[in-house]
Amino acid sequence: AVVSTQSTGGKTCKKAFVKLYNEEPDRCGGAFCTVVSNAATFLNDTMRALIAAEFDKEFFNIIEVKVVDPAMEYSCKCLVKMLDAWLGCKHKIGDADIWYTLMSVGGFDTQAEYLGGQDWKNFWVNMISNRLPWDDIEVFIGRTMANLCQRNTDARGEAQCYSYFYRTFTTLYQWYQKSAGMTPAVNKRDRSRGNSELEHCTTYDFSSFEDAEEVSFGDIKAAVVKKFCVEECSEMYQETFLGCCTASMIQDTDLEEAVTNTAEGIAEIYGEVFPAEEEKTDNMFDMISSYFEDTMDMLRDPTCEETGVTYDVTPCTGGADQCEGLSGKQLKICKRKSGGGNKKGGKGKGGKGKGGKG
Repeated sequence: AVVSTQSTGGKTCKKAFVKLYNEEPDRCGGAFCTVVSNAATFLNDTMRALIAAEFDKEFFNIIEVKVVDPAMEYSCKCLVKMLDAWLGCKHKIGDADIWYTLMSVGGFDTQAEYLGGQDWKNFWVNMISNRLPWDDIEVFIGRTMANLCQRNTDARGEAQCYSYFYRTFTTLYQWYQKSAGMTPAVNKRDRSRGNSELEHCTTYDFSSFEDAEEVSFGDIKAAVVKKFCVEECSEMYQETFLGCCTASMIQDTDLEEAVTNTAEGIAEIYGEVFPAEEEKTDNMFDMISSYFEDTMDMLRDPTCEETGVTYDVTPCTGGADQCEGLSGKQLKICKRKSGGGNKKGGKGKGGKGKGGKG
C-alpha cells in the first residue's frame, strides 16, 4: 500500500502520490512504504555484509550493489515524477494535520523573533510552499537526474553515469588514503596488478600537514590538478575523472545556474531564521561557491601550457534519451534544448598548474 501523506501534505498531496502509486510499471508513490517495511531487514543484512568485508574493493562494491544502485534505479524512474507531484500539491500543505502536532509537541518557539509577529504555522506554510526556490530546485533535480541517469557511452553495455561517479569517488578516496599515510585494504592480487610506474600519479604530497584532518578541499584540488599536467598520468586521469559523464555534468550550464541559485536562496532563508548565524552562513556559502566555480572553470577549460597535456571533454552521446523520466515543464525545456542543458563539447587542455613528474 502507498504510505499516507495525509499528515504531511493533506488530502491533495495524498491523492497525488496515490495516483503515482497506481501508475504502472514504476508505482513510484509506493517507495516510502517499501523503505519503511523493509528497513530492519535491509539494515541488518547490509551491515553484516559491510562488517564481513575484508578489502576496500569488496566494501565499496557492497555499498554500490545494495545501496547506490537500488537508490539510483528508483531515482532515475521516479524522483522527477515525485517532485512534480509535490509541486502540484504543496499549495495545500496548510491543510495537513501535522502542523498541529508540531505546534503541540515539537518544542518550537511560536513567538520567535524571525516570525515578525506572524502566526508560526502560517509562516512555515508560506516558507515551504512559496519561499523555497522551487523553480531552481526543479531544474537542479531534473538536470542532475538527466546527467546521472544517461548511459555512459565511454563504457560498454548499459552502464549509467551514476556508476561512473561512484567509482570515481571511491578511487579518489583510496588515493587520498594512501597520500595521507593511511593504508587502503587491498588484496595482494589487486595490488600486484597496479602499475608501479604510475604510482606517483595516484599519490599526492601532503607532507606539509601534520594531521590528515588539516587537508582542505582546496589542498586536495591543488594536488590533483598538479598531476593533471603530468603527461604519463593523463590517460589515467582522462578515464578516472574526465569521462563523458563528467563532461556532460560540467558543461550543463542550466544545472550550474540552478545549483548556485538554490544555494543562494536557502542560505538567505537560513540567515533570516537564524540571524546570529547569518555572517557565518554567508562566509561558508562564499567559500563553497568559490570552490565550486573554480573547479567547474578548471574542468571546463583545463590548461597545461608548459607540458601541452590535453583532455577530451566531450559529453556522452548516443546514449539513453536525456529527457527520459522528465515530465511537464522540465520535459518541454529538455526537448527544446535537444536533450540537455546548454552543453558544448570539445577538447580542453589539462588542469592548471606546472607539469613535471609529481
